[in-house]
Amino acid sequence: CEHCGSPKTERVFSRVAVHRGLDGMEGAEAGLGDVDENDPRSVARWVRKMSRDMGESLDGDMEGELERMESGEMLGDDAGGLADDDFSALD
Repeated sequence: CEHCGSPKTERVFSRVAVHRGLDGMEGAEAGLGDVDENDPRSVARWVRKMSRDMGESLDGDMEGELERMESGEMLGDDAGGLADDDFSALD
């Protein structure tokens, strides 16, 4: 070790990310055909599937939001989310 001089060292490899580019997304648009944007359970299933397909894990905040959606709650029903009328000024 260059810091302590110990001869007992091991090489440790860092985690790597593999960028798939747009080729990895080819099934994403096809999978949207089954998604009902008005059904939070349907959207949550799609998000989980895309996460698995892309090899990306979901953070704790996203897991919490998906659990809310899987229970049938529409995001935007609370003060912290976005509701349809939040975009009314953009028309």
